[in-house]
Amino acid sequence: MFNRSPLPVAITVLALFFSSCDLSETKEKSDAPFPCKDGTAMDYACDNVDLFAHVSIFELTGQSSGVYLNDIWGWTDPQTDKEYALVGLTNGMSFVDISDPENPVVVGRMPESNLNAKYKVLPLDQYPACNLGLGTTARSKSITQGSSWRDVKVYDNHAFVVSDAQPHGMQVLDLTKLRDYDGSPILLEHDALYDQFGPSHNIVINEQTGFAYAAGVTQSMMCGSRDSTGLHMIDIRDPKNPTYSGCYIDTEPGFYRVAPGYIHDAQCVIYNGPDSEHQGKEVCFNSAEGNVVIADVSDKENPTTIGFERQADMQYSHQGWLTEDQSYFLMNDELDERNLGRGTKTYVWDVRDLDNPEFVGYYEHNTFSIDHNLYVKGNYAYETNYNSGLQILDLSDVENANLERIAYFDTQPATDASSFKGTWSNYPYFESGMVILSDIETGLFIVRPNLD
Repeated sequence: MFNRSPLPVAITVLALFFSSCDLSETKEKSDAPFPCKDGTAMDYACDNVDLFAHVSIFELTGQSSGVYLNDIWGWTDPQTDKEYALVGLTNGMSFVDISDPENPVVVGRMPESNLNAKYKVLPLDQYPACNLGLGTTARSKSITQGSSWRDVKVYDNHAFVVSDAQPHGMQVLDLTKLRDYDGSPILLEHDALYDQFGPSHNIVINEQTGFAYAAGVTQSMMCGSRDSTGLHMIDIRDPKNPTYSGCYIDTEPGFYRVAPGYIHDAQCVIYNGPDSEHQGKEVCFNSAEGNVVIADVSDKENPTTIGFERQADMQYSHQGWLTEDQSYFLMNDELDERNLGRGTKTYVWDVRDLDNPEFVGYYEHNTFSIDHNLYVKGNYAYETNYNSGLQILDLSDVENANLERIAYFDTQPATDASSFKGTWSNYPYFESGMVILSDIETGLFIVRPNLD
């Protein structure tokens, strides 16, 4: 571990040089002082992924204990081309400039919102998330400020932040404020607070249309309760003035645990896949507990279900992502490892016919860790699987559910147990090729895969 005292904010640095497959812009892989070599990078197990830096929780928060990480996303400043990690915490957000990946700098922090005056704070056992998976852990129950869950996405240079298991609403932050960093982390305040719901498990944004979809809303003035819920739709085309747009709820698919119609997470796109009947429509691919549910949300006043399906052994449809040709949907099941005592599996769905999605099969990992969040970039899936860290899969034979692990980086190399520890999520979409990982109990990791 290395500490560079000249930095304005003390950052634990684990790398000194930049490696890349694009030799015209960056240094060769062999120049990296901490490449993945003989299966390790420093003390972390790896293959084809180099480690550049680690930022501790203390450095992210300025607090010595009681704060943990959750979700993560990224933003690139269109004016400066600087890349930033947007790091979710149990009590707010931390913003890290990773443009120099070996010397990341914490440039700002934003505390969570407080909607207690509008929405009654319920006992923890009344928040559905607290009774599923991560919420049952002693760590989640011990948090006295904030919540284990926070989710963030970006649209038009603004961050949109929600939280579950507490009244929170949706914070909106103008990210260009990060340009004002002058050597000390900026204490940021949100620019707007959408307060038409209290808790939300996730926020989904379609950047092509400028609409946000709050998933897992169980307290709301007009869309989302313990009686029924789905997608709470918000117009964010004027980012600092988000407005309610509509409600999608369909309880027909069934197999719900939290509430009828409950959607845990989604990916919403302008559909341009092979099903000509629905091309050009705005379509959401929803991970909905017991089902994968596909919905047309083009008409916000009259959204409709296109199709849905489940697989018999599926325990909890947690999250998923489309292949880039929108032909297949990769999904993670957050509870099958623990409930069924089996190894990690990535589900593959054929969605070439949106009205009739079909389960193709699943890729079986050689681990027992719980799979959590995955994203697709190019021909690769980037999965964050709690105690197994970042797993990168080649999708060349996805139509047969025959995936191949070609790279990984494990932030918890001592175990792959099916517990809710380790990496929460990743963001693989920086042009630099850097990938950022949020480890719940140890902090932010900045890595770069070597895939070509």
